[in-house]
Amino acid sequence: MNAHAPLRITVLDNCWENVHPDVAYVVQEFAGYPYWMVFTPYPLGNARFENPTIRASHDGVHWEKVSGITDPLVQPPATPELHNADPELVYNSGRLHVIYLTIRRESDEVTFNAMSCGDDLRWSEPQVFHQDTGAVSPTFHIDGNVWHEWFIRTNPLSGSSGSKLVHREGSSLLSLENECECQLKIPKHVPWHVDVLKVNGGYEALIAAYPDETDSSRTRLFHVFSKNGLNFNLTGSGPIIKPSKFGWDNRTIYRSTFLKEADGKYRIWYSGMSWGRHSGIGLVEGSLHSLDEPPAAVAPVPSFLCRVHEDLAGRLRYELRHHLPHPLLSLALHYLERRVQGQDLSSRSAER
Repeated sequence: MNAHAPLRITVLDNCWENVHPDVAYVVQEFAGYPYWMVFTPYPLGNARFENPTIRASHDGVHWEKVSGITDPLVQPPATPELHNADPELVYNSGRLHVIYLTIRRESDEVTFNAMSCGDDLRWSEPQVFHQDTGAVSPTFHIDGNVWHEWFIRTNPLSGSSGSKLVHREGSSLLSLENECECQLKIPKHVPWHVDVLKVNGGYEALIAAYPDETDSSRTRLFHVFSKNGLNFNLTGSGPIIKPSKFGWDNRTIYRSTFLKEADGKYRIWYSGMSWGRHSGIGLVEGSLHSLDEPPAAVAPVPSFLCRVHEDLAGRLRYELRHHLPHPLLSLALHYLERRVQGQDLSSRSAER
């Protein structure tokens, strides 16, 4: 089951359009809260706003801005060709660590950055600890004194064969080594984003993957298991969450994060996007085969008629982009944008 609406996690002047959550749960609490989340705002798919932002919660449902933490935590790069993305949150030995990527769009060069704070919430300056190409979605687990890192290294020109889950380990972020390729295969899908959780008996992971012959804007969510953290296998025949038919998440189910309770039940915070390019973070709970939406303060999604108009326009853009020759594509998209802008102004005038 998908969430009927995203959670009310507001930033950027009450904007709730956020993606790529990662949640850390601290049993004894950290700075007064047991639940901490890092995510990136993503209004209308604008990567310039995709900067790691922090919220905290007492129940995992209602999220608050924490006094003393800037919004966003990480400012956008000064160079327009760069943007931040894909944050990860790790709690270890009294410190909260935020790891995130800075990506150069044209060359796909990626810088891995890290910063941390104690319960005084004084954050260290970002430190670069790795550079790569085509890397996305790092996720971490600390086992004793060993840091385990997984991320996806992609090659868009190679389809599913060019998307690899990679593992590294070391005594600190600055000493990660022993890189190896993990075993991970999702039939007819390309792995795109990942979150790994250590559990009794091994490791579980949520993989956002998109069907062959589509692109990364069409992901859905799969669950996999590994005894050793290197060889992952699907636990079911299909996705545990897929795009809804008419909801706020009808285009993609993006990077997600999860916790597993002592009774085996899951809490999954997932990000999704509509064809109208509105994003959000939803929450579902329960077993993998029976996920329900808890009572929550939810974001005010656009009206039904507005969503239908935006979704149809977004779907048409996608189909034109993937099925028209380039000269016709440019003309069609130009015409469509002018039509959409004109109708949008008309609808806003009517609302006034």
